[in-house]
Amino acid sequence: MKFFIFSCSKNKKGSLCSRTAKMKDYKEISSMCRKGNRKAQMDFYSIFYKSVYNSSLRILGNREEAEEVMQETFLKVFTKTTLIDDNAENMRRLLNRMAINLSIDIYRKRRVQFVEFTDKDTLIIEEDEENFSDVHLEMIKDAIQMLPDGYRLVFNLHAVENMKYEEIAEKLQITSSTVRTQYARAKQKLTTLIKTNYEGIFGK
Repeated sequence: MKFFIFSCSKNKKGSLCSRTAKMKDYKEISSMCRKGNRKAQMDFYSIFYKSVYNSSLRILGNREEAEEVMQETFLKVFTKTTLIDDNAENMRRLLNRMAINLSIDIYRKRRVQFVEFTDKDTLIIEEDEENFSDVHLEMIKDAIQMLPDGYRLVFNLHAVENMKYEEIAEKLQITSSTVRTQYARAKQKLTTLIKTNYEGIFGK
């Protein structure tokens, strides 16, 4: 179901409603949201929508699906106002986690296969001594998007969303050792992608 009914007019200086929301006290916005105030909901949305959208996009890699997840996340909060927290940072974490869980549900329907890791298998993890401090953040983000689906998912959940291996394993219904292996291989692949695509930074 399409719910995305919030929109912010933009000019060269950016989102108008985002700038308006920043001038208001968040506790006032959250309080008015519980009362179903439409303007407060728009301000609430403008504060958190980028974070929620990006949390979903990092997992799904699909803008349309990420937008739908974002819509559903805000719909759940505005229809169950007891979820609204007066602390903005706590609210951001809750919204992002809701979006992540919805995204994982969608991701699992894709039936992505993870290679199971057993004690008989070995994985050599070389310590990467390269210094990536000169790599622009956007370059790293682009390289992450180039990772195979399984690698990208596990890498984002652990490195970006700070989820523990055991939690990731439970949500993806795979073993913790498989999660660890996927993450290690994702880091190796990411290093290779960065060196390959931006070799001018590291030299040939």
